Amino acid sequence: MRKVTIGFTLIELLVVIAIVAMLAAYAIPNYRQYVIESKRTEAQNRLLEIAGMFEKHYANTNSYPDGLTGAGATKLGLSNDFLSWENYQVSADFSGGWTLTATAIGGQAQDTECPTINYNNLGQKTPLNCWQ
Repeated sequence: MRKVTIGFTLIELLVVIAIVAMLAAYAIPNYRQYVIESKRTEAQNRLLEIAGMFEKHYANTNSYPDGLTGAGATKLGLSNDFLSWENYQVSADFSGGWTLTATAIGGQAQDTECPTINYNNLGQKTPLNCWQ
């Protein structure tokens, strides 16, 4: 009579470990890239939301707000938490219209492709490859 053993051989375990390692080597970098892109999309959405506030303010007063801090923020109802969070910080330039800039901070600064994204009053989104 042959002895029946229950379990796995060392070769079977090594094959499974190798397969899991290959899957992890592929999945982890892709996951990190998707997280970076999703945080960039959040910043883009905030830029567009602030731009909408600017245009609404312009429609009501025939002028853009003074800035994103102080009286300008009060007029728009913006808080510091909305302009700066763990991934990006939003700033604005009001020379000749306005340009909003979201700058990556913290862990998002690893986004070497798009460390800053911009949107202006002419609807220009720069750098273009970061908005696609």
